[in-house]
Amino acid sequence: MKAHYTVALAMRAVGFLSCCLAFAIWLPMGTAAANEVTDWNVIIEQAASASSSKPGIALSGRNVSLMHLAMHDSLNAISRRYDSYRVHRSAPGANPQAAVVAAGYGVTVRLYPDQASSLGNVYSSMLATIPDAPSKNEGVVLGDEVAAAIVALRADDHSDYFTVEPFVSGNGPYGSGPGAWFPAPDSPTQNAAAPRVSLITPLVLASPSQFRNVLPGPLKLKSGNYSRELEEVRTLGGKTSTVRTSEQTTIAMLWADPSMFRVFNEIARNLISARGDDLWESTRVLALLNVAIFDSYVAVFEAKYHYQFWRPTMAIRGADTDGNDKTTSDPNWLPLRATPPFPEYPSGHSGACGSAQIILESAFGRNTPLTATSTLLPGQTRTFGNFDEASRECVEGRMLSGAHFRFSNEDARYPGQHIGRYVLRTILAVP
Repeated sequence: MKAHYTVALAMRAVGFLSCCLAFAIWLPMGTAAANEVTDWNVIIEQAASASSSKPGIALSGRNVSLMHLAMHDSLNAISRRYDSYRVHRSAPGANPQAAVVAAGYGVTVRLYPDQASSLGNVYSSMLATIPDAPSKNEGVVLGDEVAAAIVALRADDHSDYFTVEPFVSGNGPYGSGPGAWFPAPDSPTQNAAAPRVSLITPLVLASPSQFRNVLPGPLKLKSGNYSRELEEVRTLGGKTSTVRTSEQTTIAMLWADPSMFRVFNEIARNLISARGDDLWESTRVLALLNVAIFDSYVAVFEAKYHYQFWRPTMAIRGADTDGNDKTTSDPNWLPLRATPPFPEYPSGHSGACGSAQIILESAFGRNTPLTATSTLLPGQTRTFGNFDEASRECVEGRMLSGAHFRFSNEDARYPGQHIGRYVLRTILAVP
């Protein structure tokens, strides 16, 4: 199964494309056309990429979450199918399409004000496809009010702490000795990404550390398991590995995509379009998905700075100091992909894959086949028989890229799944 692309919005209104070229909106198509919810899922992604604010992957994912939560609570005001997230309104006469378009625009333009001109053109063109009527006006007012309320609600959540900052290494459980994280020489920055993540307010979790207790912690440096896993990543995850197969390299590159939000939003859009979901179900799925992934990143990064465990790059280069006589030092070893600028344990991508698995299984069923793409593999797709298969390959891929030990990936998937289930139990449930 491959994703086929077309300009879905052009199917709705003549002239719409000319107003949207600033965002180059190419939408994935299944057996049914995209709807206003999936359209805005792409539009906000394009706005984030174009914005001079450069919000970063995690903050962009948080913003997508807010947009879909605003859409959800707007639709709930028209016809209540699920519990609202935070905003409670009653507007049974409002037009659903107008409410969704207004909520999408209202959140996106407030979060990316430098994109107001292009977003305004898109917004006007989408509204022009809805017949004028009092219900349309009511939908516009409703969507904008809910958008404003949701954005205001999260104004002080400190999600902007997902940024690169100076950080003093050596204050974690390993001190400044073997096992302690320091920036690797090949990292894109010698500062640290998101060291203040414990101060971020999650979207659903009670606290960033809520599920840290399900993590067993990194393997002991002197253990046989640790020496075996270090040898595995040294052999298979190295930049110049002669053992890693071409398929293993493909797996590594797929799951090294910078944004798991992008990967799983595309998967969800394709499945929503193929099933022909209505507006209510479309935005609920995308809200739950993005919320779960965002909170999994908050939780995983909180744990990273709790453990402050070294990356394979520094572990392999410093193996002669780890006290394990079965590990081999290689002072010149480099991973397939550049070493990320933050502690190793647990794996952020693997946690996101675990949470996405649970949300998508709930929405589409455990045995649903899916196709994934990566920005690192232009024009290529990879097909899976189900979501569990995909998340297990994510675990494998993060080791094959040289970014993580296998135990970090396997351990991270577990709290990610816990977070997915917690999100399903806690928000947008059937009343």
